[in-house]
Amino acid sequence: MARILLLDDSPTQTLYMQRQLQRLGHEVCHVGALSEALGLVAAEVRPEADAEIGAEVKSEPIDLALVELTLLQDNGFDVGLSLLRAGVSKVLLLSGARRETDDIWAQALGLQGVLSRPLTAQRLGARIADVLAGVQTRVQPGVQTRGRTDVQ
Repeated sequence: MARILLLDDSPTQTLYMQRQLQRLGHEVCHVGALSEALGLVAAEVRPEADAEIGAEVKSEPIDLALVELTLLQDNGFDVGLSLLRAGVSKVLLLSGARRETDDIWAQALGLQGVLSRPLTAQRLGARIADVLAGVQTRVQPGVQTRGRTDVQ
């Protein structure tokens, strides 16, 4: 079981992702904005921050952050980079409108790539398992899989 930070501002996508992640056995912490995510990460480093962001938040490390690429107030690339700088070791972006260059940018920033929606539980579970195990994906520009450019 992993502790996963889900940063998404869509209520529908959030509900779906939370249910899928919980069915896969993961603990999910949802936030809707970068400031909330950084507050949660800060609480891991300084437990006294728990009082600032809510008693329901545990001060345990986040194993993986899943971040929507197209947030209303923030850019997923910037959010991912900020989370890495704050101490989150693995960040995977989520996108419903993925471009071929998204994975290249994500990997250049030190992120684990971009996962295209719609997601099945099997595909989500497999990708999370790979990321948590440290399996690196290789970007192959121009490779099409089911109408989307994917990483191999």
